[in-house]
Parts: sequence; C-alpha cells; structure tokens
Amino acid sequence: MNVFIVNGSPRKEGNSAFIAKALLEKYPDATLLNLNEMNYKGCQSCYTCRKENTFCVVNDDLKNVFESLAEADLIILISPNYYGFVTGQMKLFLDRWYCLKDANRMSKMKKGAKLFFVVTQGAQNRDYASNTTSWAKKVFESFNLKFYSYIVPGCKSDSLDMVKMKIDDLKMHLNMFV
Repeated sequence: MNVFIVNGSPRKEGNSAFIAKALLEKYPDATLLNLNEMNYKGCQSCYTCRKENTFCVVNDDLKNVFESLAEADLIILISPNYYGFVTGQMKLFLDRWYCLKDANRMSKMKKGAKLFFVVTQGAQNRDYASNTTSWAKKVFESFNLKFYSYIVPGCKSDSLDMVKMKIDDLKMHLNMFV
C-alpha cells in the first residue's frame, strides 16, 4: 500500500509529530513529510498545472511530491488546531493541491484513495475542531477521496500524555477505515 503521512506541526517533538512517528512504525514504507522542515511556498496562481495538465511547476521542495501523492492509496494528514484551523504550514501545502485537478476540475487522485485527517488540540471540547473537519471533508471529498477525521483533544503543548493514551484508539480507527 502506498501511504503518505504529512505532519503539519512546527514542533519536532510535539503531539502531531508523535502521531506521525507512531504511524510511520505502522507503515514503515510510507513517505513522511514534515512540512516545517521543507522549503516551499503556497500556490502562485500561475495556472500552468491546469493549462498544461501537469503537476505543480513551482520549483521548491514540493515540486516532486504531487505526482507521487496522486498515486497514494492512503494519505494521513496531521495538524494541530490553530485558532480553529490547520497550521499555516498545512494550509500552504493544501493550497498547492490545486494541481491535483485537471483543466476540467477532475481529480487526479488514484481511484479509491483514502484520506485520514487527524487534528490535535489543547481544548478538551472536540467541537473546537468541527469547523476544520467540516471544511476538510468538503475539500477532500471534492478530490474523490474517501474521508475520515479523528480529533485528539486535551493535547497540552508540554506533554504527550494524551496522544500516548489515544494512539491505540487512533490506530484502531485507522484500521477500520482502511
């Protein structure tokens, strides 16, 4: 199975990074992208990808990612909840997904591909991520991706206790989804 794990957190040892590492153990052949360690920018609205039916032509660390991402069977996106949304790093990455649709706005993603969206947050109330997960569901289903979201509440910035407690449950949900 071709798996992509994308960590949108800037913290190398934080809750989202812990989840990414734990899932990399589950999928050792997966491609792991730690977005904060990459040099890239958002979509430049050049429209070359749509006009020439190609992938993104911006010359940065994401240039060669999208063709492989389009062939993934499973994409796992992990982001902390920043003010009710994904991190800036994740948003810039997702803006570049514009190239993953053709000139007719048809998805270039592999048929039957799945996207598992994980949100970590400090707040105990899972509803704080509901706007983010609702938005994500609409966006990723527009790429014909089967979508599932998982929220990990109570993630303190100075402690991994909650993600350590929830990682087996998260993996169980992932197993049921896949």
